[in-house]
Amino acid sequence: MAAKGFKCLAGWVFFISFLAVSGYCSAEDFKTVEVWKNLFTVVNGDGVDSNTTFLVTRDGVVVVDTRVTPNEAEKVLAEIRKQTNLPIVYTINTHYHGDHTFGNQIFENSGAIIAHENARRSLLGDSGKDYLNSFNSRNIHGLDKTIVTPPNMVFKDEMEIFLGGYSLRLIHVRGHTDGDLFIYIKELKTLITGDLVVYRKIPDMSDAYVEDWISAMNKLGNLDAEIYIPGHGDPGGKPVLLAMKHYLMHLKTLVLNEFREGKSLKETQDAVRPVLMKKYKGWGNLDLLDTNIQRAYLEYSLK
Repeated sequence: MAAKGFKCLAGWVFFISFLAVSGYCSAEDFKTVEVWKNLFTVVNGDGVDSNTTFLVTRDGVVVVDTRVTPNEAEKVLAEIRKQTNLPIVYTINTHYHGDHTFGNQIFENSGAIIAHENARRSLLGDSGKDYLNSFNSRNIHGLDKTIVTPPNMVFKDEMEIFLGGYSLRLIHVRGHTDGDLFIYIKELKTLITGDLVVYRKIPDMSDAYVEDWISAMNKLGNLDAEIYIPGHGDPGGKPVLLAMKHYLMHLKTLVLNEFREGKSLKETQDAVRPVLMKKYKGWGNLDLLDTNIQRAYLEYSLK
């Protein structure tokens, strides 16, 4: 079993070496990483760099997140077909944001599309329309072909699916959105986190709940995992999770310090922004810092 073999690896250095040996399979503007035996993640891509992960089992395939356009989803499907001709049994959306769901239509007739009930509600409502309009303004290639396709199977707190010798726990938490889920594959000691974790990028907090997000990081950290697949950025070991958690904790501490001193939102942004800019200068999406500070300030001002 893959997980049994993984236990022989002694720590993070060996995990990095494993990724280096596995390498990247180029496919136009994106690349497919063989994270572990039968487990693949498609990173980068045309328009938005959201990740799609797929697990190949003896009885079929599980796909997690469908990328930003039908064109990108079709590329993922082609990558799957390089590995197997077995059917796609489950497609899972980790949350409702369009860069993870606007490829759903390509998988609509390939078994169930699963998400948390709030993700379906948001995708069908004004939030989903707003996301589509926002992406349209960015002239993302192929977005004009998008037909918003909601999940057709939802759950409330937790569900478990079994396929081809693997069990996948889908667990709802609130953090990046109110409809987040993460996936724990015990046999592979792997967590697929959606945008609860993004690696070396400032996260989008437009729908966020900062305190709940920090709690979700603790929940993820308590699981016996050695592989972490983020919603954006490369897969890796525990440092992928810790980098995200530390960013959230740092943001919270800095914003609360200013708020407790009676500072206005603008004063807080002006004080916190340069500190975060310096600490995270190597990360992407630094332009999101002000909105992150605003989201945290507004949340803690209501407590």
